[in-house]
Order: sequence, then C-alpha cells, then structure tokens
Amino acid sequence: MTVPPATVEPTAALADLDLEDLARDAELAAVVRVAAAVAGVPCATVNVLDACEQHQVVPHGFLGCSSPREESLCAVMNAGGPRTRVHDDLAAEPRYAGNPWVDGRRATVRAYASAPLVVDGETVGTLCVFDTAPHAFAPDTGKRLDDLAAVVVALFQRRRQARQLADLAAASAAARDQAQAAAGHAARSEAFTRALLESLPVGVVAADADGRLTLLNRLGREWHGLPERYAERVEGARLTEDVVDAFGLCTPDGRRLRPEEVPLARVYAEGRVRDAEMAIDRPGHPLRVLRGSGTPVLDAEGRLTGAVVAMMDVTAQRELEARLREAALHDALTGLPNRALLLDRVGQALQVQAREGLPAALLYCDLDGFKTINDTLGHATGDAALLRMAAALRAVVRPGDTVARIGGDEFVVLCPGTATEDAARRLVDRITATLATPTDGGPPLRSSTGVALSRRGDDADSLLSRADAAMYAVKRSRR
Repeated sequence: MTVPPATVEPTAALADLDLEDLARDAELAAVVRVAAAVAGVPCATVNVLDACEQHQVVPHGFLGCSSPREESLCAVMNAGGPRTRVHDDLAAEPRYAGNPWVDGRRATVRAYASAPLVVDGETVGTLCVFDTAPHAFAPDTGKRLDDLAAVVVALFQRRRQARQLADLAAASAAARDQAQAAAGHAARSEAFTRALLESLPVGVVAADADGRLTLLNRLGREWHGLPERYAERVEGARLTEDVVDAFGLCTPDGRRLRPEEVPLARVYAEGRVRDAEMAIDRPGHPLRVLRGSGTPVLDAEGRLTGAVVAMMDVTAQRELEARLREAALHDALTGLPNRALLLDRVGQALQVQAREGLPAALLYCDLDGFKTINDTLGHATGDAALLRMAAALRAVVRPGDTVARIGGDEFVVLCPGTATEDAARRLVDRITATLATPTDGGPPLRSSTGVALSRRGDDADSLLSRADAAMYAVKRSRR
C-alpha cells in the first residue's frame, strides 16, 4: 500500500522517515510475515499513528488502508500507555465489540494481538497480528511480539540515522569542495572535514566528478582490513573490475559485483540511491553485509562535483532475521521442520507430480504410548522419547526427504518421487525396526504409521488427511 505524503502529519519521532519508503521496505515486510507465522494467524501489519489517522504501512494477508485514529484498535488499546495486548476474541469483549474493525463496518477482527512501537519515548504505532476468526494464542505470543516490535523499532531508528548521517556526509563533502576554492581556508576546512568523516560511526566513500575515489573513511578501511597508512593510496582509484575484485565487493549472496552495480557508481547513473545492499568478501573473514544510501554532491550552481555514499553494517541484523525465520519454521525441541514448512514442501512435491507424474509418499507417524510416558516418567523422559523418534526417522530417510514434527507426538515423513505403496511400506518397516532396536540404551519405541500416496488433484490438506486416517486405522487395529 502507498500512503500519500500529503495525508501524513509525522510525529517528531518519525519526522525523518518516509512512510512510502516504509511501505516498500523488504526488511519490515519480512518481520511482519514472521510475526504472522509466530502468532499462527494469517494477517499482520505495522501500524503508524499520526495525529488524525492510522496507516497500515506494511500489510500482510490483507489490503491495508488508512483510517481515522479514533477508530483504531491500536490507538484505543494504547490510550492509557503502551502495553502489549493479546485477545483471543474481541467480539466477546464488550469494550471492543462495537469497534468498526470488529463489528463489520470496516472489518470483522476477532483474534488480535499487538505490541507498541516506542521511538524516543513516543508511541508511534504497533506491530499487530489478527484473524477474522477466534484464535487461542500461545502463552508466549506477547513476548515474541515484543521481540519483533523491538526489531521494527531498530529498523526505524537505523533508517532515520542512516539518512541523517548520509545527509551530513554529503553536506560535509560539499562544504569541503567549496572550501578548496578559498586558498586561505582550504587547509583548515580539509582537516576538519576529514576529522568529521573519520569519526562517523558509518562507512563513508566519496569520489570526484570524474568518478575517482577521494575518500574512504576510517570505518570503511577497517571493514576492508586496510591500515591507516593506505588511506592516501585509495585516492585517485576508479571503480574498475580489478578494484572491485581487490576490495571483495559482492552481493549479499556472494556474487561478485560488476563495477556499475556498486552503489557509488549507481549514484552517477541514477542520482540518489537509497538502502542499496552489498557485501565485502574478505579472505579469512565472514561475509560482511552493508546497506548504503548515496547522493550526488553539487556546487552552488548545481554542477556535479562528486558523489558520496554512507554505509552501515547490517550483518547482525541479517543473522537475526535468519534466526527468526528458522524459529518460525522449525520445531523448538527437535529442530525438525514444523507444520508450516511441511505444508510448503508438500505443495512443492505436488507441483513436481503435476509436471513430471512422480507421486510422493506421505507417512503419518504417531508415537505409541507417549501420554503414558509423560504421565508416569515425566516430561523430561517424554522429550527424550520425542528426540529419539526424530533421530530414528532422520536415520532412515533419503537426503531429499522431509521429516517434520506437526504436533505433540505426531511426525510426518514426506518422500517425493516414491512411486509405489510397497516402497513406502518398506520405509515403514525400517522405521519400525529402528525404533525397536535403540542404540542409546533407552527402551524400545513403537509408532503407528499411516501411509498415503499423492494423487493428481491432491492438495497438502487432502494428502495429510488421508495419511492421518490411515494412521488411525493402524492404531485401531492394535487395540
């Protein structure tokens, strides 16, 4: 959704942020998708509140919009102070049942949870998740939303700081170039500008009107492992393929950049560059991911005198996002894919069958006697049994197969390209034998396992349902 700038009266905390840019921010969109996955609901958004309206700037699972602030659930719930809220069914709560977002005038929100976004002591919005049906949120949903809200606030602050520092760097570079025209003041101005750029907590690189490098500040040199004595050697270099290779400039996925793809070169071709990502592949060191904004430097008559790019190290942020994605798609105890990731992979297997005619086998495995283990021997022993079950399943499958945990004692094995039920049954036999002969000294385990082969026209739910029914048939036959 694009929010027209004319409709927004930004608060002081958001004065340096562009809501249109926020709406296009891939990082914010990733956090919002993770929030929906973590909460187990289909819809999520970042809401920004100004004096009159609420703006849903990064909607996921629905079409966002702007609406009067007095109708906003987020504004109403935070009117008495910022606090994380979790409600399984707003329609059952008289205080909220008549809100336009609940009673159908704007939407029919039922399940709802939100965490406030507090910037510089001011509540500027919320990270919100919801469903149009009641939903029993997990006990730790509020805490996990708080963690993700902290990431959103950090993204707000980082974008604001990066733009402020980029503008400062551009202004400093322009001031330096103008000062060079005055011979008596040139030396003092040059020393001041360099000292300022050297002290900035961002990497800064600048070049003259002909594209020759004029500056790589202290932090930028440190990222490349260049001693201070090499600072002057950088000056005068052009962004050739040899220079790009020497500096190890690449994309975040490791592909070497072409000279014209480097953010500094893009400033000359495109004008202002915002939030461009690149990485430094330095031998013997982890890949360092950078995000930079750049601008042309113009003199008083508007003539181009150079370009400057300010860069921030976002490696830790990328690692955090990867951990959040991992947590959203994997079971915390066993590390196996969870139901959401399994459904995605089943969908992929069904697409392969539609193209190539190769069916997939799906095994629905229920650990027999798990409740008795938990009740008589304790949850620690129950967890140990689940871990052994996970290890046994991983031990017998092929490299391309998926083992997932989708419930307390329920596991699923997906085997793409398994053409016959006999092949699937042989896998069941291997699972049974592995569980019956533990190698860690623990007691034997047994699983009731149902098998279903995919058919044309199946979707993930229908295939899982047939395998589940087959599992219960096996369980009933053993009673």
